[in-house]
Amino acid sequence: VYIFIMGRSLVLAFSTATLCLLIGYPVSYYLAFYVRRWKTPLLFLLILPFWTNILVQVYAWFFILEKDGVINNVLRSLGIITESLSLLNSLFAIALVMVYCFLPFMILPIYTVLEKMDRTLIEASEDLGATRLQTWRRVILPLSMPGIRTGFFLVFVPAFGEFVIPLLMGGDKYFFVGGLIAYEVLNARDWAAAASFTVVACVVLLVALYAIHRLFSRSTRLMQGG
Repeated sequence: VYIFIMGRSLVLAFSTATLCLLIGYPVSYYLAFYVRRWKTPLLFLLILPFWTNILVQVYAWFFILEKDGVINNVLRSLGIITESLSLLNSLFAIALVMVYCFLPFMILPIYTVLEKMDRTLIEASEDLGATRLQTWRRVILPLSMPGIRTGFFLVFVPAFGEFVIPLLMGGDKYFFVGGLIAYEVLNARDWAAAASFTVVACVVLLVALYAIHRLFSRSTRLMQGG
């Protein structure tokens, strides 16, 4: 059971980080290369959720995902559904709120790297006849890998041990690493099991981080060499 829970937590953390990367990279790219006048206000709006407690952010999603919430009301008004969907207490709700809460951790490191990138390298690539896609694949993407790696780790690590979001969005249907440790401490009062599982989970996390680091390093070498 413990192995299954750690595996589920790894899948959740990797999925959350991947989704944040798929959403966050285009946002970072747009902010770095296309926004000029409204860059500061947009960055302010990006970090604004950090001013609010995470519990308030998570509870706000109850009004969106509940049976009489915003999503179900909009779908019913459009005639797409006739009965309310059960969006809460599901893996969908957990993944959605996880991506929402951790997305700024992905956007900001990538944006920082892209903003400091030497624009003359892009101009040189275009002068040599490369298309925009080729310039992005051969120049921009390899140079932005440090930001991608940092953002991925900043999302992956806390997502692996996240406790509040899976508990509130998933109810008691799904156990993850953080929830299991809290259960062993607060409910079962088994301090030895909680401590042992925490140590093993940390080892598993370190191994996963090393594997991801090797994967990023290999991908960077392939892009630079290819």
